Amino acid sequence: MIQAKNRTITIRSAILRGSLMLVLVAIILSGSLSFIEFRQALQSEIARNLGSSASSLLERVDVFFFERIEDLREWRRVELMQDIKVGDIDKRVARLLGDLKKGYGNVYRTLYCTDEHGKIVAASDPHWIGLSRLPGVAMPQADHNQQDHVVLEHTTANTPEGAEQFTLRTPIPNAFGAGTIGYLYAVLNWRTVQGFLADDVHDGAETALLLDTDNRIIASSGSLSAPLQGRPFKLPDKIWTDDFPQIKIRSGDIASTGDLLIGAAASKGYQHFAGFGWHMLVVEPTSIAFAPVWQLAWVISAGLLFSLAVAGWLSIRISTRLASPIGRLTQFAKNFRQGHTENPPELASSIREVGELNRAFRDMIEALEQSREHVVRAGKLAVVGEMAAIMAHEVRTPLGILKSSAQMLERRTPLSPQDRELTGFIVSETDRLNRLVTSLLECAAPRAPQFDLYDLHALIHHALALVASKTEHKSIQLETRLNAAQPLVFCDREQMIQVMLNLMINAIAHLPLAGRIQISSACQNDHFILTVEDNGPGIPARDIPKIFDPFFTRREGGIGLGLAIVQQIVQSHHAEIKVSKSIYGGAKFTLSFIRNSSGAEQ
Repeated sequence: MIQAKNRTITIRSAILRGSLMLVLVAIILSGSLSFIEFRQALQSEIARNLGSSASSLLERVDVFFFERIEDLREWRRVELMQDIKVGDIDKRVARLLGDLKKGYGNVYRTLYCTDEHGKIVAASDPHWIGLSRLPGVAMPQADHNQQDHVVLEHTTANTPEGAEQFTLRTPIPNAFGAGTIGYLYAVLNWRTVQGFLADDVHDGAETALLLDTDNRIIASSGSLSAPLQGRPFKLPDKIWTDDFPQIKIRSGDIASTGDLLIGAAASKGYQHFAGFGWHMLVVEPTSIAFAPVWQLAWVISAGLLFSLAVAGWLSIRISTRLASPIGRLTQFAKNFRQGHTENPPELASSIREVGELNRAFRDMIEALEQSREHVVRAGKLAVVGEMAAIMAHEVRTPLGILKSSAQMLERRTPLSPQDRELTGFIVSETDRLNRLVTSLLECAAPRAPQFDLYDLHALIHHALALVASKTEHKSIQLETRLNAAQPLVFCDREQMIQVMLNLMINAIAHLPLAGRIQISSACQNDHFILTVEDNGPGIPARDIPKIFDPFFTRREGGIGLGLAIVQQIVQSHHAEIKVSKSIYGGAKFTLSFIRNSSGAEQ
């Protein structure tokens, strides 16, 4: 568990919270950036499309008016037009106008001519003849040739063709003198212009608006055409700049509309026709234009939820794999503290840190076990020390008296053979008891080693010479394989001889007749390795952990201090001793000494 201030959380909870927070922050940041970038890219693309549509639409309108103006300029110079001076008595002008209207299809609603007083004297539709023309408001325009210019008029009064109309007017010059004889009027079919806008706006999302110089909508097509038709469309003055096509966002003050994306274009005329100064707007509601953006937002939200779910699942899996081994180690530690000494749990995990923790924990348990063994050994040695001190003080003096008395009796004569045998028993047993006291003293209070550089091979041969009589008595074969190239080691000579004697005497004591003992040496890196092994009965696996304990013996009559003294001396030399099974079936003792360290360095 992890403790923060006064509250604790589990590793599983910490990993889950951390991973979810990391995924949440990462997806929100990346999603927000993606959303903003996509919105800006989409807005720029829509800007280009709307501006391009507005420019192409306005160009079609300019071309349309250029062609109509050129028609009127051509028709007014037709010689037949001079008949209006006599009121078109034979109706030739009327028939001409009718043919012209029919030839242009639905471009014109009607064509008519008036005299100088405004009375209609000829028309493509007979019911117009004899009427007075309706007054119209001339719309601003760039063509101002007073003798030859064409004027666009806007009429809003009721007419036979409808409530609102746009009319081109041009004077008819007098072919036989100065001045004019009347005017030629072309009432345009405004649905043709509306058709241009409808052809371009075909998906229902966009709305095309044609604005006059007063920003009044004079033609429209699309979903917003109905609420916008005929009313001023107020925009900032800066929108009419040379930067078009461009995009503007405006909060709509029109019923049922929200923010609009606007692509605008200003009229540039066509050829020598300078245009009327109109503007074309192509607008699209942001709710429709940015629909893909909001779809992306939903996709990002769905991705966020999915990522959180996956992150939660992975976090639970990972935290379980982390927390479960730690929990098992924690439970083992609790049981170990209560005295249960089972082996630490085997934790199979692919996570390196968990594996390292498991190895460190097992090493710690082994170190604790070794420490506990050392404490037990120290306790036993303390008992031995107390016993040895008592025996040295209380036992050696009586033993010396007994031995001296027995020796004095042996010198007396005559002694019967039975008495001499009894005094021999007394001397030998007092010697054995004296050796026992000496062993106890050496085990309980060993002297500090006196380090110097010695040839261990020479010390081994010396020890072999000391046990030669014992091996000959049991016909034991001694083999040496001293292959170490550098046998020089810093050690205490007397203690090293005692170690080798104790190991060999221990082997001899357990070997049957004609047994075998092999002593070998080798160098491994900076270590000198000494091995003593035999072909005796060996050491049972259950006894190996206790083999160096004081007073532990498997031999009848043994004291159980020989191997304890060996381990004590080896450890005082900062060396290691291990016991295992020999390849010959008996016991194998392996000693490892550091060759290049002196006693002071150790």
